Amino acid sequence: MENARAYLNADWHCSEGILLAVGEHYLGEINPGVLRSSTAFAGGVGGTNEELCGALAGGLMVISTLYGRTDARTSDERCMDLAAAYRARFLEHFGHIRCADLKEHWIGKKGNETCAELVADAAGVLVDVLEGE
Repeated sequence: MENARAYLNADWHCSEGILLAVGEHYLGEINPGVLRSSTAFAGGVGGTNEELCGALAGGLMVISTLYGRTDARTSDERCMDLAAAYRARFLEHFGHIRCADLKEHWIGKKGNETCAELVADAAGVLVDVLEGE
């Protein structure tokens, strides 16, 4: 998705960019509190590069915002199924889910020079999962 790439090129973090790009498509305007809650996931959690990719985390936030529960009695099955599917498809597409591994093995390769390219691809993967493909 081109708008995901545009958000990264406008200095949004990977977690924020995917939340904004895909979230706006499905949710309309993004709640500022939800957007703020995505910031800490950037750069593999707090910029450490040691944890899951922010694009994966931001996508999971989109899934949770769409299908998460608001009380303990509501089934979380749909949300969990979509989250697991997104993780699996992300791993299949990129080969890794950890930020440092992606930066070592994916970023910088021809056609994948920046995280903006990864986030654009991840947004497409997320939309495919949400659309049931």
